[in-house]
Amino acid sequence: MNKDIDVFLQQALSDKKYLTEQALLQQGFELLKVQLKDYLDSQGLTAMTFTQAIKQGRKSNNTETNAKFWSALEAFYLAAGDSIDHHTAKKRWLRFVNIIEELQGYSGSLLINDKQIHCKRIKRFYLAYTLVWEHLRYIAGNENEYNPSELVLEAFTEPEDHGDHEHHHH
Repeated sequence: MNKDIDVFLQQALSDKKYLTEQALLQQGFELLKVQLKDYLDSQGLTAMTFTQAIKQGRKSNNTETNAKFWSALEAFYLAAGDSIDHHTAKKRWLRFVNIIEELQGYSGSLLINDKQIHCKRIKRFYLAYTLVWEHLRYIAGNENEYNPSELVLEAFTEPEDHGDHEHHHH
């Protein structure tokens, strides 16, 4: 279960060419579908489509899930659709990022070091995505030691100026 997201993230974190909104909206979307289905299964609910799954999730009134969380998933879903249709200029995923940052109470633009605005946004997207993935897993009752958001944070909050700071890759 965690293996898939881990492989996906390790690839993105080790090679910038995989760190794209496309990858997150397509492969990442598949991984989110699995998590959402697990949550619905845990509630004895079923859904045929992702939008239906979001509606079911919203109706489940999970006490630890803000209604805006489901709106963020909707935004992700719409952005995934744009991605498939190549309408990426819309950047609907920024709405997803903004909702999650607001819910979690952090500012991705302050947290993440990257002078290039586009790169910084993509990194914020990856961080928000992993937080959503973790929350779905948590409410489905599948929490464990694996926290992808920590991997992402560690990778993205390193000071860009390494100076005399040694960097070891294993």
